[in-house]
Amino acid sequence: MKKYIYTALIILSNIQLFCQEFELPEKYEFKEKQDYVDYEEDVIKAIDWIFATPIHSNKEKEKAVHGFIISWITGSPTVTVEIKPEIVTFMETNPELMVIFMYGWTKYAIEYKENNKIQGNMKGIEAAIDFYNANKNALEKDKNLEKYIKIKERGELEEYVTKVVK
Repeated sequence: MKKYIYTALIILSNIQLFCQEFELPEKYEFKEKQDYVDYEEDVIKAIDWIFATPIHSNKEKEKAVHGFIISWITGSPTVTVEIKPEIVTFMETNPELMVIFMYGWTKYAIEYKENNKIQGNMKGIEAAIDFYNANKNALEKDKNLEKYIKIKERGELEEYVTKVVK
């Protein structure tokens, strides 16, 4: 049993090291459609870095990475994130979770090469849940997100999102 725990700790520490080593591309530009395609892998790595890094642990780098991702999302000709207040009910209590929602949707859209609104919303909510759980000590308790956690635990998230989105 100790071997398994030791192995798991080594794997987890290596994942954490990988995520912390992410370096933002220098002098990136988004002018043409191909620019967005060229940076898709970097956007995924940046999103993974944000997801794996405790909130506000490296404010300067965090701000730069957020700027890169948001610039990419706002100009992307292929990814469209739809913010529905009926879905993103948690943004008033913890506004930083709105960008996490957007990142979950964006990562899904890049990886699967589609803009499915139901799946995008689900991946956004799941990202917000995961980030919230990982950073509870730095975020306010959010009854709306706690509701999503319960819906997901019951296996009813897709059904819920489908009703709200359609």
